[in-house]
Amino acid sequence: MTVIEELNKPRTSASPLKCCTGEEGSLSSDFPTEEILKESAGKNFDSLAGAKRLYSFPKKLAVDVKFEDVTFDSWEWNFRKFKRENKRILHGVSGEFQSGELSVIMGPSGAGKSTLLNILAGFITRGSGGTVMLNGEVRDQSPRYRKLSAYIPQDEELRLALTAKEAMTFAANLKLGYGVTGEYKQQQVIEILDLLGLGECHHTLTSRLSGGQRKRLAVALELLSNPPILFLDEPTTGLDSSSCTQCISLFKRLAQEGRTVVCTIHQPSALLFEMFDKLYAVSSGKCIYNGTISGLVPHLETLNLKCPPYHNPADFLMEVAIGEHGTDVNTLSTAAAANSLSIEYSKGEKIRKYPTPIEKSSSHSSSAAIIMQFLLLYKRNLLTTKRNYMYLVNRLIAHIVIGLIFGYLYKDVGSTAHTILANYVYLYGSLLLIVYTGKMSVTLSFPLEMRILTREHFNRWYKLTPYLLSVILIEIPFQVICTWSYVMISYWLTGQPMDFRLYLFLLFCTLLTLCAQSMGYFIGATTPIKIAVFVGPVIACFFSVFGFCLRYIDTPAIFKWLFKISYYRAGFQSVVFSIYGLSRKNLICPEDMVYCHYQDPSKFLKEMDITNVDLVSNISLIVLIWCLMHAATYLTLWLKLNKR
Repeated sequence: MTVIEELNKPRTSASPLKCCTGEEGSLSSDFPTEEILKESAGKNFDSLAGAKRLYSFPKKLAVDVKFEDVTFDSWEWNFRKFKRENKRILHGVSGEFQSGELSVIMGPSGAGKSTLLNILAGFITRGSGGTVMLNGEVRDQSPRYRKLSAYIPQDEELRLALTAKEAMTFAANLKLGYGVTGEYKQQQVIEILDLLGLGECHHTLTSRLSGGQRKRLAVALELLSNPPILFLDEPTTGLDSSSCTQCISLFKRLAQEGRTVVCTIHQPSALLFEMFDKLYAVSSGKCIYNGTISGLVPHLETLNLKCPPYHNPADFLMEVAIGEHGTDVNTLSTAAAANSLSIEYSKGEKIRKYPTPIEKSSSHSSSAAIIMQFLLLYKRNLLTTKRNYMYLVNRLIAHIVIGLIFGYLYKDVGSTAHTILANYVYLYGSLLLIVYTGKMSVTLSFPLEMRILTREHFNRWYKLTPYLLSVILIEIPFQVICTWSYVMISYWLTGQPMDFRLYLFLLFCTLLTLCAQSMGYFIGATTPIKIAVFVGPVIACFFSVFGFCLRYIDTPAIFKWLFKISYYRAGFQSVVFSIYGLSRKNLICPEDMVYCHYQDPSKFLKEMDITNVDLVSNISLIVLIWCLMHAATYLTLWLKLNKR
């Protein structure tokens, strides 16, 4: 059976257990004893029965990670010299992380340890060089290799509005697909939560979990697909000593099941340091040690670097790495390479036989799977929106209150001739309001979720298409409700004609706010937060100039093309034409007025250069821009997710 077939094999509670070195149904001799399980797991693993749930995972084929001559270059723009300057972060490092081992990458700040981990995980590809191999095969970014590993970043980036069980349930449905029964998924959710000491947190919101619990929940979400390789970036950051011990103990036991677990840690305590099997130390982008934990101190002694008694070897290594003991990084790198070769020779690693090669598998990304992902993501967004209902209530109340204020300020201006200019301003202000609210309410949607989206998409939870549709279709109904609430109140209070013109007014207001919403998504996806909240209103005001402040005949030649592509101009002129055009009868004039200039509304349209307006063409323009903005948003997100 190939690795891919083994990965796709359904996990059932009846599957035989195959541990690292033992036979089916038996535990290998190096598994933790009952006393170790109780001591390392703390109160969350009080009973041995609870800890034994660890062994409910079926054994997967071992996958070793080997890398050769890995380099990474970054660049920054030098404004003084007006040129781009390259900086090499990794200088051709090589090594191997084997299954069944808990490996750690250590080094001082800026040494390149997180960069190396990201390259090995495939999270960063641009600017990197060298070769990464899985079971002796060169790895690329194809799905057949990506499904072998899971990447957990330093910041958990969890959805805080969901409970632990809800987050796990959605992840199980997304990762395991529709080919597995719901009962089996729920069983896996409960077992994994109990396994990681989260049995009492099923109904606790993620926002209320402790730091250690969030770390374990982030691991639990990825364990649902039972990947043979786990990459963790700084998993102990922000945790107290007890939580750190629990997390590292968990990673140790996961590795003992046969997984390849690789993590980065800046400076662990002596207790945590001894729990690792393999150490890969880097400094200034070069490897300064590659071997076992127990072999670190003897290796340093060969370089006349003696670790003081009762001194944490990890701290001493960091002192050596930053040059406090007078040893050059190049000397450490040369000694590390020689030490690695001697270890490989003594263990016979040059003739090491890898497990079954990874073979190509067929793709199962059918339309049914995409529809299922969309429904699950839409349901998750609905639940999150329900929990944060006050935000939506405030938006709705704001539209209603502003509708009442505008209706009071411009009361009955839509029915008389002498108030036609005031009504003109009301129409402009109404469209500007719904453009602002439609655009700015979603501008921060993607910036605030980008890290979560990056992790979930990279770990193959779902495709980008169903995710984007679920986000857009959540916002559209509510924005339409808010817009209609404002329009119905203000339209009635301002005395507009109650005939077919009402429906045209609603139509163009709805199209305009949805078009502005699509532009808000695009601005948020392409610009940083501080720029997005500034650019959004500026663009809205800029496009509103055309059609209201400027007539086409008064527009300078260099800006006439903007007049034609302005979605705001198309909506505004269509609204004004719908209200005063289409063969509208003469307006009411006060009896005491001697001369009523705009009694015939066509005269007003002529002066405003809003004649012969093609409503269908304007609708087409707004819909076209709406489609283009969503397509551009999709392309932007795709580039961010796939072109790292």
